[in-house]
This record gives sequence, structure tokens and C-alpha cells, in this order.
Amino acid sequence: MSTTHIELSDMPTQRELARRFIWRAAWPVVLLGVLAALILIDSLPNPWLNVQARPAMLGGLAICGMLTMIAAARARHQLAALRETGGVLNEAMISSAPEREFVSPLDPISTFDLCADRLSSIGMAEALGYARPAAFRHNPFTGRITIGRVRPFWVEGAVRVTVEQHGSGLTRVHVRRRPGLGRLALQLGEGLNIIDKVCAELERALHARRAALDAAARTQELERSALQARLHAMQAQVEPHFLYNTLANLKYLIRTDQDRAQLMVDHLVGYLQAALPDMRTESSTVEREIDLAEHYLNLMRIRMGERLRFSIEVDPALLDCPVPPAMLVSLVENAVKHGLERAARPGHVVVACRGAERWIELSVRDDGAGLGEAAAGDGVGLANIHQRLQLLYGRAAALRVEPAECGGVLATLRIPRKDQA
Repeated sequence: MSTTHIELSDMPTQRELARRFIWRAAWPVVLLGVLAALILIDSLPNPWLNVQARPAMLGGLAICGMLTMIAAARARHQLAALRETGGVLNEAMISSAPEREFVSPLDPISTFDLCADRLSSIGMAEALGYARPAAFRHNPFTGRITIGRVRPFWVEGAVRVTVEQHGSGLTRVHVRRRPGLGRLALQLGEGLNIIDKVCAELERALHARRAALDAAARTQELERSALQARLHAMQAQVEPHFLYNTLANLKYLIRTDQDRAQLMVDHLVGYLQAALPDMRTESSTVEREIDLAEHYLNLMRIRMGERLRFSIEVDPALLDCPVPPAMLVSLVENAVKHGLERAARPGHVVVACRGAERWIELSVRDDGAGLGEAAAGDGVGLANIHQRLQLLYGRAAALRVEPAECGGVLATLRIPRKDQA
């Protein structure tokens, strides 16, 4: 690969920049010579008429001129070396206070915190060539961060990073070199090299953080999708186990008792209208779950006759509160199937709902066979509810099954209210 050499005389801007660079190399020597001359003139009366002072003044001027020529020659040598490597002279290279600006992918607060963390690290001090941890200062109220080799920063200079948000909503990071006394030294890319290192490190860290946040968001979305798939699969398991038995009873009642058959059809339709939509949704309400439980109990009462009685106790203020679908009816089904159907006597089921500021409590109490039979379950009901609670709320929700005071079983489902979940 060939290297293109750019002569300084090829472009007017290059010639102008070269003159400015040579002048910046020479003017500190000229300034020192002028100051020394002023001091000498101020200390001697009529120095030009003083024969003994003339040689010293002329020698000083000669030395000043020689140093100026050496500085200019050194500047020309650096320009020649730059030209040999194919470099192009620009304003930022000869500036003692170069600056850069880039757009951050994060918000201003996150950008400032990350920039402050990176600039104060040992790795940044090593990248800038510091032999020890850098001097560091930051102000979150102004969005400014300053890093340098030593304090005070005006001695050897520092790098100032400013984080600000523009009207367009973009977070801009402005990096500028504060030269300090280094302004007097010859600059040919040294300050720009420092600025580029700082910008490269900050941009890398900011984009790495953005990529990590995006990856975490994608992972969270995948986990959420997997969670919803598991929940829907679990909800699908809550299809009414009694459906086939109910249809068989309905077929028998159509031939023997059409009035009871019509009543069973009405409750079956009501049950399915309440149950089927919940199989496709992530949330239901207390009112819908109570209706579902009531239709189920009415269907079971037609099948069991006088062996089943039930009552429902609900605070009307809680009817619109969101709750997970199909959990309450699973508790009711468990109470009927494992409590009352296995008992040799009539039984009573009480469905209740009460709440407080931070939680809602759904309970099903029966006076049937007791905890030994009810706890056996069917492998789906109580275990299904427990798993769904863990997926939805973690430790914030609980399912408690215990002996009831009247005999039988009390199953209590406590879940956080929507704003506490």
C-alpha cells in the first residue's frame, strides 16, 4: 500500500498552518527575551548610554535571536517529519487547546456517571501516560469532569469533559484540552492525541453500556415471552375437569327432567362465557372470577342435589380489582371434588373475598372430608396455582391450605394489589 505524501506548498491552507506553527514555536522565546530586556532597561539608568551595559544587552539579543532560530528550526524539522509520514497538518494538531464532541447513546445522568467512573479509573491514567492515579474533579450539577496529572490543573494542564443535553434531546459529550502552562510548549498533535484517547475510551464504554442494556432488555423480553407461554400453558390445564360429566348429566336430564336440563344449560353457558376468555388473557377481575365460581357451584349443585350448599361473601369495592384468572375456581373445584364429594353427608362451601391497602385475599372454606383428603389434590390444581403465583409475583403472593374451624379445609390465596405487584 503506497503512502501519499502531501507537500506543505501544495495547499495554501497547509502553508498558512505551517507559518502559524512556526510562529507558535518561536513566540515564547521572543516573549522571554522581551521580558528580560524590559527588566534590564528598568534596572539600569539610560542603559543604551551605559557603555558597560551595551555588551550584555547585545549579547542577550543575540542569544534571544539564536534561540528563536533554533525553535523555528525545530518546528520545521517536525513539519518535515510529519510530511515524510504522509500526515496532514490541521488546526487541531497545532492547537494547544484542541476539542472533540460526540453524541452519547445514554441519557445525561447515566452518561455523566459512566464518564466520571471511567475517567477516575487507573486504566485511564495509564492510557494517558500518568505514572500515578490522576487528579480528578467532577460536578454533577454543571456536568463537568476534569482530569489531569497533578493539581492545580493550570500548571500542567488537564482534560475537561462536559456532558449536556441539547434541545433535540441528544446527549452531547464535549472533550477539551486545558493547556495550562503547556501553552508555551510546542504542540504538534500531543494535545490532540490525549483528546482522542479520552474520546475513544468514553465512546467505547458508553456504547458497551448501551449494548449491555439492549441485551438485558432483549433477555428480559425473551424471559417475559417464555413466562407468558408457561402461564398460558398452565391456564390451559385449568379446563373444567367436570365438563364431560356435566354433558353426560345434561344428556340424561334432557330425557328425564327438561327444566333442570335447561337450568344446567344456562349455568354451563355462563360458566364457559366466563372461563374461555380467561384462558387467553393474563389478568381477570374479582367480579369475573366470582361469577365463574358461582356458575361452577350451580352446575355442581344440579349434579349433587342437596349434598351441596354454598354462599358467596364479597366486598363490592373489590369487584373491579385485577386478579390472575382461573385460580379461584381451581380452589372451589378442589373443595368440591376432594372435600364434599368424598364426604358421606351434605356440605357447605363458602367463597369469600376481602382486601386491604396492599393485598387482596380470596378464600374457599368447606366443611367436607378434611385436610387429609383435600391435600391430595389431583396433581394439577394446588400445584398449578403455586407455580403460577411464583411466576407472577415471586414471594409477594402466597397460597395457604389449613384445617378449617368447622372441620374441612380453608384455602386462602393472598396476592398483592396491582400497584403493589
